[in-house]
Amino acid sequence: MALFLRTLVIAFAFLISCMVAAFVVAFGVVAPEFSDFVRSPEFILIFLFFGSAAGVVTPFYVFAPSFIIILIAEIFSLRSVLYYALAGALIGALAYFMTDIAARISGKGTVVPITQELQWLTAAGIIAGFVYWLIAGRNAGKWKNFSSMH
Repeated sequence: MALFLRTLVIAFAFLISCMVAAFVVAFGVVAPEFSDFVRSPEFILIFLFFGSAAGVVTPFYVFAPSFIIILIAEIFSLRSVLYYALAGALIGALAYFMTDIAARISGKGTVVPITQELQWLTAAGIIAGFVYWLIAGRNAGKWKNFSSMH
């Protein structure tokens, strides 16, 4: 039962951290024109649109590497915020390079529509790693103690 509940917490934390990362990337999209957008009432709608659109796509790009990072953390009971921040940075950078490689293979060039893409995606990964740590990472591996008691 402890493992089942832990799986639910992990899934919830993963989805929330992906949404947070998506909104960081959405901010990266609107940041160059931030001063223009702030004065317009449509700014919030544009920001929410980009954040929501990125939030739908983000879990698909980062699921496999995140799964491996989370599995390692759970097996070895890694609870350090630094582990999750560095893992998030690595996954964010990996997402950038995977997007760029896929675009080059298809012959369409770079498809990421923001400036300083690598920096924004790495920052999004760090923040997502921190959010994941807040929700689930602080208790990584503790389910093993509850399982062995019964």
